[in-house]
Amino acid sequence: MKEAASITQAQGGSLFVFVGDISADRHTAAVVSRLKQLAPEVAVWGVGGCEMEVSGVELLSNCQQFATLGVIEPIRLLPFFASLRKKIVTEIAARRPGAVLLVDFGGFNIALAQLLHKRFPQLPIIYFISPQVWGSRPWRIQALKRCVNKMLTIFPFEESLYLSQGVPAKFVGHPLTASVPETANSNRQAFCVAHNLDPAAPIIGIFPGSRRREVTDFMPVLLQAIDWLSQMRPHLQFVISPPTSALATEMEQVLSCSKYRHQLGRVSLLDAGESFSVMAASDILWAKSGTTTLEAALFGKPMLIYYRANWLTYLLFLAFKRVKDVGWPNLLAGRKVVPELIQLECRAESLVRYTNDWLDVPAARQAISERLLQVRGQLGHGDFAYNVAAEIITTLGCQNENRL
Repeated sequence: MKEAASITQAQGGSLFVFVGDISADRHTAAVVSRLKQLAPEVAVWGVGGCEMEVSGVELLSNCQQFATLGVIEPIRLLPFFASLRKKIVTEIAARRPGAVLLVDFGGFNIALAQLLHKRFPQLPIIYFISPQVWGSRPWRIQALKRCVNKMLTIFPFEESLYLSQGVPAKFVGHPLTASVPETANSNRQAFCVAHNLDPAAPIIGIFPGSRRREVTDFMPVLLQAIDWLSQMRPHLQFVISPPTSALATEMEQVLSCSKYRHQLGRVSLLDAGESFSVMAASDILWAKSGTTTLEAALFGKPMLIYYRANWLTYLLFLAFKRVKDVGWPNLLAGRKVVPELIQLECRAESLVRYTNDWLDVPAARQAISERLLQVRGQLGHGDFAYNVAAEIITTLGCQNENRL
């Protein structure tokens, strides 16, 4: 109880934040930058990535150390996570932050929220980017209800869901609306000149994933599809967009060592940071299931969503899932707008078949584009970073009417 009392007295002093993956690192960095503008006196520290560190967060641990996939893969990191939880509790007891901000990463953060609520019952806990409780394991809502003071959601339907269950919640807008251009128009000519592409020939944009494991798992399938399509349609152009420089190097090595290396001349491997340019310039996208598919939807680009996990992970997913589709464009549209090539369907034959169909029927691609562009309106139009920062300031008790 002494720990809880001291934390309450120290409100306004600092904010502890936990982020467990790279995409959330980018979004949280934007929040921290906004927070520093609105309340420069607030010190921010915790666990996150490089972009958060640049924005002014003191890192106890970098999440690049433990970014994981699926259900089974994180098991080998259980000792690390146990040690990290212990370190977090010790640091919170010593530093006495005014509030906690947990971001996404539900497998770890829900348990952490329960632990912190038990140890420090007066410590406010804010949760930004909800775990997908509506998609699987809905009973987690009750755990969040007991220990989270406010849920800040990035989809409006999530706000309604939490409020219906008695969990304080607020829709703050989706981070992508601040980063993805309002229009999908781009200077295709300039893009093609810059990358030695023919603007008159179709372009297939490829997004293999944001983790090394994804690159090694999916690239063989993608390269086989490229090889077959190149034989059928020699004029096709393929552009691969890596999310980081490290993964660009990894992809280059996979390409050069593959049995399909004779196709290197047909594949343009771009530098990191050009994903949006690729989306805007491409005719069709191949995208690993995840945030990339939502970005592509905001550009209105027809896409093939693919994913394959180890079988135990997949069977556990099937046992707990509560939604029919898994791709964000289909989830938000409430129906199947683009194909999902999951598990057994995640193979070169499927990529080739759908790509050929779309190339043969441009009207089908146009119809899909129109449906996808409707998704943006569901994500709000406000500044998510400002909205989250304002909630943090209010919780910390350092709100200034003139500043906000």
